[in-house]
Amino acid sequence: MKLTEYAIQQLVPFILGTEDPLPILSGRELVNLFNTFGFRDVYREGLPINQKTNQHMSRKQYIENRLLQLSGRIELRLLLESVINKAHDSVAFSKEINSIIEVEGYNAFEMNGVYSIQGGVIDRRPSVQNEAHFIHIQNQILTALDKARVSIRLAMAWFTNVILFNKLIEKQNQGIDVQLLIYDDYINVNYGVDFSQLNCKHIKHAEHGGLMHDKFCVIDNQIVITGSYNWTNNAEYRNNENITIEKDPEQATRYSEEFRRLSNPL
Repeated sequence: MKLTEYAIQQLVPFILGTEDPLPILSGRELVNLFNTFGFRDVYREGLPINQKTNQHMSRKQYIENRLLQLSGRIELRLLLESVINKAHDSVAFSKEINSIIEVEGYNAFEMNGVYSIQGGVIDRRPSVQNEAHFIHIQNQILTALDKARVSIRLAMAWFTNVILFNKLIEKQNQGIDVQLLIYDDYINVNYGVDFSQLNCKHIKHAEHGGLMHDKFCVIDNQIVITGSYNWTNNAEYRNNENITIEKDPEQATRYSEEFRRLSNPL
């Protein structure tokens, strides 16, 4: 997500915070926020030093500097999505943000209670990546889930893998919005995990009478995990399986729309 310097200057007060809709952030809180998205700043008696003045940056200077460094990277999109979703009034706050970013081809929109940012000229250095995996699939999924900052949407025919389930619990405890769609059959009931700990909906049949046979996960509406691999012990330890991890916001949006359709069948 790439924004002009003018747009970034307009965004600074919103990141800085007000009493409404976003809490005022202290210098230490600002450092923690930007470190979540790739920086390694240290708050020591103040914000980092401005190399030109040899003095601690003000909060406004710090925000503008870090936003400019993030411009052109996916982390800027994820940061803005995170800030919108944490606002006291995300509806009003998203409208304020949209008044700034829509001019530059972006839009914050709500789906299933979570705001995402789409549009604009996507940075191709590279924002679209497809990685195929045939071994150590569980570890690849764990690594991808660790990157979640806002939301996880999982549609899975069979789910019995406790390690992957515990990772979803961990992400939920971090404040990530985790939602599951699971096929309602005896394997998941008798050999699955305790789905009651998560926001989980069981689907008995597909609309044409067959199985809910999907196997996909959408992370932050940016990354898709899909393939033959059910999240089961057999898939991990016995079967020949595959997944692809697709880092493609447009593709992720398509899967998010399918997740919503499965959640609310006609």
